[in-house]
Amino acid sequence: MKSARPYRSHKFPACARCHRRRSRCTIEVPGQACLLCRMHGAPCSSATTKKDDGMEPKVGFIHRSSMPDAKSLEEYSHIVGPVIARDTQILDQYLPQVNGQSNHVPIQPSLGRRNSQKPIYHVPVPPRRPSPADCSCSRNGPAELFEQVSPFLDKLLAHFYDNIHPCFPITQEEFVDLSLKERPNTPQTMITNIIAHTLFYWESAPALSAHVRPDQDFAWSTAIASNTADIQRSDLSTIISLCINVAGRPSRCMVSNLATVARAVALSHSIGLNHDPSEWKIGHLEKAVRWRAWWGVVIQDRWYNFAQGTPPYISKGHYDVPIPTVELLTKSKPHSSKHIRAAEVYIHLCRLTEIVGDVLPLIYHVRSGNDTIAAEQTSRSEIELNRWVENRPSWLSLTDFQNRPQVPGLANLQLSYLSVRMLLRRIAWHEISQRESEPSSAWLTGCQTAAEDIVRFITSLHKSDLAGFWLPFNAHHFTSAVTLLLRCALQTSYGNVRTQCMTSARTLVDCLRTFHEEDQWDLSETVLAYTEEVLKRIEDALPQNPISGPQSVQSVQTMDHHPYLNVMTNDQPPGDLFFGHQTNASIEELFPEIFSDFTDTALLPGPGQLDINI
Repeated sequence: MKSARPYRSHKFPACARCHRRRSRCTIEVPGQACLLCRMHGAPCSSATTKKDDGMEPKVGFIHRSSMPDAKSLEEYSHIVGPVIARDTQILDQYLPQVNGQSNHVPIQPSLGRRNSQKPIYHVPVPPRRPSPADCSCSRNGPAELFEQVSPFLDKLLAHFYDNIHPCFPITQEEFVDLSLKERPNTPQTMITNIIAHTLFYWESAPALSAHVRPDQDFAWSTAIASNTADIQRSDLSTIISLCINVAGRPSRCMVSNLATVARAVALSHSIGLNHDPSEWKIGHLEKAVRWRAWWGVVIQDRWYNFAQGTPPYISKGHYDVPIPTVELLTKSKPHSSKHIRAAEVYIHLCRLTEIVGDVLPLIYHVRSGNDTIAAEQTSRSEIELNRWVENRPSWLSLTDFQNRPQVPGLANLQLSYLSVRMLLRRIAWHEISQRESEPSSAWLTGCQTAAEDIVRFITSLHKSDLAGFWLPFNAHHFTSAVTLLLRCALQTSYGNVRTQCMTSARTLVDCLRTFHEEDQWDLSETVLAYTEEVLKRIEDALPQNPISGPQSVQSVQTMDHHPYLNVMTNDQPPGDLFFGHQTNASIEELFPEIFSDFTDTALLPGPGQLDINI
C-alpha cells in the first residue's frame, strides 16, 4: 500500500519521536499515528498536534510582531557577519522588492548597486530579555537623578551640546531630544550618563553656576549602575553610554574603565560599527549615528590604552569607516563658526588617532624583538605626523600656547600631539642606543625638547583652559613627561643638561600642584601622587657638582649580568658614579619607577642583547 507520507518528505515532516530517533516515519493514514509509534504504543505527534499559525516562534527566531514599531537606537543596531554575505547578495537579486527594499531581513550595504564587491550581511539585534539578576531594590537611581536635574535639564543639555559635545561628538542631538519627548518618565542609560558627564562642567555654565549643583558622585554611581544593569545589551545606546562614561571626569576607576573600553570595542564589532554604512539601505540619521559612535570607540581605545600602557583592541585593518566630515559634525549648527572650528579640531584628533594606531603595535608586540621594524615604522610615523601638522587648518596652531583661541577641544588636541611626538622620539632614542655604543647627543636632546614642550604647554594654561574639555586619561602624559626628563637627567654626563632637565621636571610638578590646590584640577591629582615622591628622591640623591664627561647620551653596558650606565672612563672601576660615589646597584634598580614604562615590548632587545626598558 502506498504510504500517505512520501519517503523523506519535507512537505509532510516526520513526527517528533521519529525525528528524534532519526527513524523513517511511515504514516499510512493522514491524521493518525505513524507505523513506528503504533508498534511501540507511544503517542505520535502527527496524530495529537495540529499546526498552529499563531504559535509563538521558537527560541532563536524573532517574530516581526514582537519587534517594536518606534525607531530608536536599539533598532539601529545590527549583527554583522561576512560568512553568508555573498549568498545573501545573490539571493537579493531574485527576491521581490517591497518599497524599494527586500522583504527579507538580511541587507547588504550596496543593494542598489548589484555589482558591489563589499557585501555585508546584517540583521537587527534581538530585543533583550529581562534578566533574573536585574536589581529589584526599591530605590530607582536613574529616576531619582532625573528628578533632581529636571528643573535644569534643558539648560544642562544646552550646555552639553554647545560646549562639551563638539569636543567629543559621539551622540546625536536629535536622538536625545526624541527620547526625552517620547519617554519623559523613563530615563535611559545614555541620558543618565550624559547628565553625569555634564554635571562636572556645571560651574562653567553661566545659566547653571548660580544654582546648587546636584550630587555628582551620586550621578556617576547611578550611571555606572545603569551600565552594569545593561550588561546584556548590545546596541548603539549601550556603546555610546560606555564611551561617555569613560570620558567622564573625574576619572578614578582605571580597572573599571579598562574593562569598559574592552566591552565597548567588543559590542561595536558585534553590531558591525567597524563597517562603512554609507551604502547600506538605512536612514541617513542611522548612518550618522553609527559613523559618530565608531570613531568615539576608536578614540577611546587608542588613547586610553596608550595612556595606560595596555595593548589596544582595534586593529587598523579591521575597519573601513571613514573619518568624520565637517558636514556630519555640524549638521545641527552649520553656521556656527565655533562649532565648525571644534569639528575641525575633532577631525584632526581622529587623524592623529590613526597615527597612534600605527605606533602602538610597536610598543606592545611582545614577540617581535626586531628593532629594524621599529625604526622603519617610527620613521614613517614621523613623516605622517609632519604631514598631519602641515595639513592642519590655517587658524590651528599646535605649538603657539600663548595665543590659543578659545575653541572647544583645542587644548586637548595640543596635548595629544605633544604626547605622540614625545613617544616617537622616545622610541627613536631607544632604537639608536641599541645600534650604536655612543649615539649622538641629538637623540637625547630630541627627547628632552619634546618633554619640555609639554612643560611649556602646562605653564601656559589659564583657568578657562583648565575648566574646558579634556580626555581624562591624557593626564598620564604628564607623568610620562616627568619620567622622561628624569631619565634624561640620569643618562647624561653634562651637568648643565642634567640641571635643565631637573629644573623642567620640578617646574611641571610645581605647576600641577598649583592647579590642584587653587583650581581643583582633577587631571593633576593622579600625576602628583606618582611623580612628587620620585622627583624628591632623585633631587636628594644627585650631587651638587655632577660629574661631566665626554658623552651627552650614555649607552648601556653589561657588567656582572646587570646593566650599568657608562659614565666612567677607561681607567675607572665599574660602578654608578651619578651620585658622587660608587655603588653596586644599577640606575634601574635604584629608580625602577623611571625605567618601568613599556616593558616587555618589541622595543626590547632580543636574546643575547642588553636589557633596557623605555
